[in-house]
Amino acid sequence: MEKSQAKELIRDIFRNRFRRENYQLFLRNLLNDIELRNNHYVGNYIASSFRENISQYWRIGKYVDPDGYEIDLLVVELKSLSKLDRARSMLRNFAVSCLDTFKKDYALIAFYAKEDEGADWRFSFIKKEFQAFQDDKGKVKTKKTYSPARRYSYLVGEHETSYTASRQLLPLLERDYINPRLEEIEAAFSIEKVTDEFFEQYKGLYLKLSEQLKRQPIFLNALGDETSNSVARFAKKLLGQIVFLYFLQKKRWLGVAKDDKWGSGSRRFMRDHFGRIAEEGINYYRDFLQYLFYEALAKERKDQDDPDYYQRFDCKIPFLNGGLFEPDDMQKEAIELPNSLFHNKEKGKSGDEGTGILDIFDRYNFTIKEDEPLEKEVAVDPEMLGKVFENMLEGTERKSMGAFYTPREIVHYMCQESLIHYLDNVLNNAPPVFNEIGHSQTSFFGNEVLTGQLQLTEETEEVRVPKEDIETLIRKGHLFIEHDKVACQREERIAEGKQKTTGITLKLPESVRKNAQLIDNYLASIRACDPAIGSGAFPVGLLHEIVTARMALAEHLEHPQTIYALKRHTIRESLYGVDIDQSAIDIARLRLWLSLIVDEEDYNTIEALPNLDYKIVRGNSLIGLPSNVLKDDVASQLIEIMKFDFYEETEELKRKEKRKAIDSRLHEFLATARQYTGYKVDFDFELFFSEVWHQKGGFDVVIGNPPYVQIQNFSGKEIQKTWEKQNYETFAKTGDIYCLFYEKGFRLLRKKGVLAFITSNKWMRAGYGEKIRRFFLKQTAICQLIDFGDSPIFSEATTYTNILLFEKTLWHHDPKVWDLSAAYLKATSLLRMLEDNPQGTALFSEESFVIAASKLAAIKKQIEAVGVPLKKWDISMNYGIKTGYNDAFIIDGKKKDELIALDPKNVEIIKPILRGRDVKRYSADFADLWLIATFPALDINIDEYPAVRGYLKSFGKKLHQTGEVIDRDDQGNVIKSRKATRNKWFETQDQIAYYKEFEKEKIVYAEIVFDSAFYLDTSGIYPEATAFVLTGENTRYLTALLNSQLLTFVFRAFYAGGDLRGDTFRYKKVFLQNLPVIKSTGQVTSLLELLVDYVQTTKVKKQNLQSAFFEQLIDALVYELYFSEELKRAGKEIQKHLGDVNPISEHMTDTEKLAIIQSEFDRLYDPNHPVRNNMETLDSVDEVRIIREALKR
Repeated sequence: MEKSQAKELIRDIFRNRFRRENYQLFLRNLLNDIELRNNHYVGNYIASSFRENISQYWRIGKYVDPDGYEIDLLVVELKSLSKLDRARSMLRNFAVSCLDTFKKDYALIAFYAKEDEGADWRFSFIKKEFQAFQDDKGKVKTKKTYSPARRYSYLVGEHETSYTASRQLLPLLERDYINPRLEEIEAAFSIEKVTDEFFEQYKGLYLKLSEQLKRQPIFLNALGDETSNSVARFAKKLLGQIVFLYFLQKKRWLGVAKDDKWGSGSRRFMRDHFGRIAEEGINYYRDFLQYLFYEALAKERKDQDDPDYYQRFDCKIPFLNGGLFEPDDMQKEAIELPNSLFHNKEKGKSGDEGTGILDIFDRYNFTIKEDEPLEKEVAVDPEMLGKVFENMLEGTERKSMGAFYTPREIVHYMCQESLIHYLDNVLNNAPPVFNEIGHSQTSFFGNEVLTGQLQLTEETEEVRVPKEDIETLIRKGHLFIEHDKVACQREERIAEGKQKTTGITLKLPESVRKNAQLIDNYLASIRACDPAIGSGAFPVGLLHEIVTARMALAEHLEHPQTIYALKRHTIRESLYGVDIDQSAIDIARLRLWLSLIVDEEDYNTIEALPNLDYKIVRGNSLIGLPSNVLKDDVASQLIEIMKFDFYEETEELKRKEKRKAIDSRLHEFLATARQYTGYKVDFDFELFFSEVWHQKGGFDVVIGNPPYVQIQNFSGKEIQKTWEKQNYETFAKTGDIYCLFYEKGFRLLRKKGVLAFITSNKWMRAGYGEKIRRFFLKQTAICQLIDFGDSPIFSEATTYTNILLFEKTLWHHDPKVWDLSAAYLKATSLLRMLEDNPQGTALFSEESFVIAASKLAAIKKQIEAVGVPLKKWDISMNYGIKTGYNDAFIIDGKKKDELIALDPKNVEIIKPILRGRDVKRYSADFADLWLIATFPALDINIDEYPAVRGYLKSFGKKLHQTGEVIDRDDQGNVIKSRKATRNKWFETQDQIAYYKEFEKEKIVYAEIVFDSAFYLDTSGIYPEATAFVLTGENTRYLTALLNSQLLTFVFRAFYAGGDLRGDTFRYKKVFLQNLPVIKSTGQVTSLLELLVDYVQTTKVKKQNLQSAFFEQLIDALVYELYFSEELKRAGKEIQKHLGDVNPISEHMTDTEKLAIIQSEFDRLYDPNHPVRNNMETLDSVDEVRIIREALKR
């Protein structure tokens, strides 16, 4: 189909009322070959649990894709428009019911309402999920399990734009010569594409707006960074305000006629007023937006007959309060933005006309429905704003702040798990959570929500609600709401004698129903905090999960509440957040306000938004007051009363006065405390959120994604010194800020509170992580650890991440752990990944946190039982030579010969050198590179080597060890001399006091490798900085062990740092010294040392078959060293069948050595020799097979 035709078809279908005939035409063009049907279902043909909402439906056809996947094609008519908008679970459950009836797994469904004759409708793709599992042979297969389906929907109809649908469905329509595959159809419903595209457009608007703002007098008069920060915040806030209005516009709250009801306003209010402004020749921002923001939406009109009516615009405008539209100093200034910034005729990159803010926003569908794991609308939703905000950070800003947007699926999982652990703690075997009701508990928010609180103080050993039932409530409870509502109605009818039996049974677990009021009370009283709130993803996620769980309980409560009431209560009572960035605070508050507005359905009275100034707060979470400073409980309780009074204040002047009074008292505390602490404090949790400590002694849940920033980035700065004064046990100058957040989060928790963070995983093995590992082991009970390795969790950056969940208790239990480093799938829910992958075994110690398969964990334990860590051997490990300027000090063979020809004495300080890349397993590729070895430790008189001195002099100031700037390159980048040291200009950068070690027999090895690479050197070659040396006892024996398959695997799996991408790993000294190597003085030691000589000799002579065989023989002997009994039981012994192996020596010629080696090869490689047979069948030993299979992954 021609592109223009395809666009026209999409526009005709998706910009108009639903018509079944037109829809069928569209499907025929989209899918090409469909099997048409016209099966009509109505009345009793509709399942009884859906008849209240579904009028009728049609099964209009079936499509089979080229791979054989079947997709049902359905049309569903609903009785009311409200069900189309709000009954998402019901519609999805109905779709699943149809799929089950017709034995299908996928469907394309058009949903429309009879009430408005299809003016607004949904085009949905439904898919069931499958669970992966391994069969008996280890092959991954899928099986159907009971699980909810996922629904992806386009918002279409007379009042919607078809821009997104056109862009994503157009490719399928254009390729009418090919039947689309299932994955292509699913990709056309991708929300990620919309998010990415909207972000790029949004970022472009932000940049254009910023450029305009920089020209305004208020910003021109500011200084440097102050201008950038002010412009950035103003631009972000203005765009956020306009987006907010687009959501209000979606609810039809703007432009409501004076005598009409809320919900009947214009769907194009923002665009309509731009048209009027253009006609009158006035300024859109100055003469419309500023009045709308800072007067109509921000100020009460109590003195009017109709307080909702705003005369300037001759329509109703809701008073929202809440601070979003409260002008700060910048907004009060005379700022005039050109109308072309909002609408113009320019062509964008995609060829669409109009690049203004309204032009771009008008193209997208805005949905007021918040994202759910199983329900996604292909539109701009409130959650998307978080990703847009955090992706707005430039690369340098992101790096400095360590901020990354957390994917939706991970937020859902972490919020759900936190609630599950919280409820399990307070419901089952829980210590008292509440004190007896008194002023300290009721002073902030009153006692109206603490029904049943007194009985909660009762301590019990009874398991009221099994954890698996709590999991069902939190993860699946919302799926049962419609079903259980019908089931309850049936039971009532039976109780009233109106019917005898029912075929519908309740799905919510009995223990949950029985304790519904108790669970609801606990959910109502939870206190949770994100100490690095960012765009508010976690508080908004918790809000959604708490309200969803309470809605699932509603049918079993005496006084259920509306979603709006539950949300307002949760925001007021439960959620707290802090961030150092004011823009983050702005967007987090915006998202909570949006979340409230989307569920406000009382169109008679629209409530003003709450003031979140003391719930979501700007401050430095890591710097607070010492615990012994806050002693004045009376003063802090007074502040609590003031905050409670301020929270719902709507009158502008009173709000400002109350804020000023609260701030004054808070800052008075902080100023007084500074005299005691000696450092500046702008925020303290127990001061700002004192009600949490008065009521509970700390938060029930601390959750978030703290910044990934190295502490050494702040070396020498005041903030680093202040962190040290906080007495963090986990503070390490080479560590990361997130380690401090872990400890801070722990301090914020009440007893048995739960912390859930997603952070970098480097703490698990890195040297600086020892303090945090010790802290976790001694202070917390780890519940879960999920290691993602280097999986792409954050699309904006390469990070190595994990999720950790712990409780503040010393009662330890076996943690649930998973290694998903090779199993992470971005498009799959995290819960599903955990179900599809077996739990590992936690091998946790102060040295490292390792997650291993249970069988591998047993192998590690066995190896550690017989091995001795290398740090306890009589050996030394040293890094190679750091010259500071290799271009001068490392020369090629030609330059070496030239310098020696000029003066033979130069041979004394010119040494052969190996780089890390030159070192291979049992061999080294010498690159004819040579080192000018002017080590400071040698105290050389350079005048005794005039030729070398003259050569080095030619590099001028580059060799100076002063760190001075000496030049700039063509791009303007600074060129410096070597870093400042006390060494002389001609000396290497490092002292190299251990240079004598290089002359000894030694092992040379590379640090960053794909596989072990240890080489025994006896020639006195020197290592460059990327190569390392090991000297001391048993170097030949250690060469064999360290190169062996077994210890290569063990090191990589359990001891390597784990901070490199892909298949590489790192032999850092701090890790290698912990490797347990078995000490042996028997015949096997001599055998292994001899075989090292065999392998290195054959490697040099390129006798690949022989070298490979003897390497395998070394591997087999090492396995036998560690698993001697296992090999003996399996009849796979190696050493006893070897016989006498002839030695070679350095006094022999190469020909003599090779003759002996060939003779032994011929003997042992014989197909009938037991050594070869046992080597080839060594996999029959379980331990060997497990390790080799693990190495393949």
